[in-house]
Amino acid sequence: MNNLVLILISSIALFISHDTLAAKPSVDAVVIMDSSGSMKKSDPDSRRKPAAKLFISLLNSEDRVSIMSFSDNGYPITYLNTLDNDKNLQLTLDATDKVSNKGIYTNIHAAVERAYKILSENKSERDPVIILLSDGKMDVGNDEKSQALSAQLIEETLPKLNTEKIKLYSIAFTENADKELLTRLSESTGGFCKVAENDEALHLAFTSIFEQSKQPDMLPLTENTFLADESIREITIVANKASPESKIYLQTPANDKFDASVKDKQIKWFISDTFDMITIKKPAPGEWKILFSDNNNKAYIVADMAMKTTFEFTSENDRQKIQMHAWLEKDDVIVTEATILDSTQAKTELSSPSDKITEPPMGLALNDESLAGVFISNYTPDENGTYFATITLKSQTFERQKTFSFNATYTAPAEEFPVALNQSTEAEKEIIITPKPNIEPEIKPETEPTAEPEPEPEEDTLKSILIFVVINIIIAIIGLSIFLLIKLKNSKKTEPETK
Repeated sequence: MNNLVLILISSIALFISHDTLAAKPSVDAVVIMDSSGSMKKSDPDSRRKPAAKLFISLLNSEDRVSIMSFSDNGYPITYLNTLDNDKNLQLTLDATDKVSNKGIYTNIHAAVERAYKILSENKSERDPVIILLSDGKMDVGNDEKSQALSAQLIEETLPKLNTEKIKLYSIAFTENADKELLTRLSESTGGFCKVAENDEALHLAFTSIFEQSKQPDMLPLTENTFLADESIREITIVANKASPESKIYLQTPANDKFDASVKDKQIKWFISDTFDMITIKKPAPGEWKILFSDNNNKAYIVADMAMKTTFEFTSENDRQKIQMHAWLEKDDVIVTEATILDSTQAKTELSSPSDKITEPPMGLALNDESLAGVFISNYTPDENGTYFATITLKSQTFERQKTFSFNATYTAPAEEFPVALNQSTEAEKEIIITPKPNIEPEIKPETEPTAEPEPEPEEDTLKSILIFVVINIIIAIIGLSIFLLIKLKNSKKTEPETK
C-alpha cells in the first residue's frame, strides 16, 4: 500500500500544467534533506519526502531543482534539472526517495557549501534558493571542530550566499535542531526558519517557501470555503488530511459533491497519506468547499485578473518602516475602474516573530496619479525577526490573496535616566563647568507646585526636648540603683563568718 502511495505521489506533477501554475520568476532550488541516523526517530515515516514532492509539483517547467542528502558531507542525488519534460520531472521526484537514514553525522556546513557550489557554478536568470531540512545540530564527531564549522558558516559561507543573492530557507524537524544557527542563516539571506514537528506544519513550511519564491495568486479560504470567479482559468488545491484514511471531497457551487473517483478531463486528483492535490481547469464560478479536510489548505490560481504586491522599507528616526502595495491587473494593466475598486475591500494581516497578529489598515492611495488603483498599508515593526504577511482583496464577485515574508530589524528606543553631576560624561561636565555667562540656570516649576510644610510651633519643640531629658535621667537612675544593689550583694558574700 505504501509503495502504491509513493507511486501516486511521484506522478503528481506529471499531470499538472506546469506552464500555467506559478508563472512568476523562475527559481533554481537545491533541496537538502538530512540523512543522518537520528531521522529514523524524528521522521520515522519519511514525511519529508512527500512534502518535498509537493513543493516540486507546485513549480513550473522553467524551474530547476537539485536534490541533495547530507550527513557527514553533502551528496547530490540530482543536479539542477529543468522540470520541462516528464523524464526530468520524474527523475527529480524519484530522487527524494533515495534519501536514507544511514548517516552518522550532521555536517550542515558541508551541505550548505555544496549547495552554494552547485548554484554559483550554474548561474542563470533564475532566483537561487536553498531549502535545508534537518533535525539536529552541527555534529562532525568532535565538539571543537563542530563549533569551528558553525563559525565558518556564519563568517565565511553566509557572506558568499549574500553576494550571490542566494536565499536560504530552513525547516527544523525538532526543537533539538540548532534553531539559532538555522534562523541566523535563513534570516540573514532573506529567507526564514520554521519548526515542523507534524505533517501540517511541514506542508505549511513548504507551501510558504513556494509562495515566497513564486508569489502565486491565491484564493483566501474561510472554513475551507473559497470563491471562484469567471476570470479563473485554473485552480490547484492542496488539501491537508487529518489521517491517511481521510477522504477528501469537493462541493461545487451547485452543491454537487465529488471525490478522486470523478471522471472528468478538466479535473486531476492525486492522493497521498498526508495531502490531496486537485487541479481544476476553468472551475465553475461561485462558492466551492473542501470537505473533510484538515486546516491550512491552499488554493493557487491562474486567472485573467491577477493580484500584484510590492513592499519597500524606509527608515525614520532609526526606526524601520514598511509600506505594502497591492493592486489588481487585467491583461497586464492596473485596474482603475471605480466600479471595481469602490466595492473592493483590502485587508492586511501580519504575524510577528512572537506570533502576535496585527491588522494595519489598508486603503487606496489618494492624490497621487502614479498610484491610481493601488492599495497601501504602512507598518512599523516592533520586533526583530521574520514577519509573515497576508494581503487580501475581496469583493462580492472575486477574491484574491498574496502571502509573503520579510525580516525586520528593530532597535528599541534607549531609556533615558537622570544623570547625577558626579556621574556626568565628559561632555556633560564641560557644559556644567562652563555655563553661558550671566545666565542663571533655569528652574522649571513642578506641574502642580506643592505648598511648603508649615513649621511646628516652638513650644512643641521645647516639650519634646524636656521629655527626652527626663526619660534619660530616669534611665540613668535605674541603672545606678541596679549597679549599687549588685555591689552590696557581692560585698556581703565576701565578709568572714562570725564564730
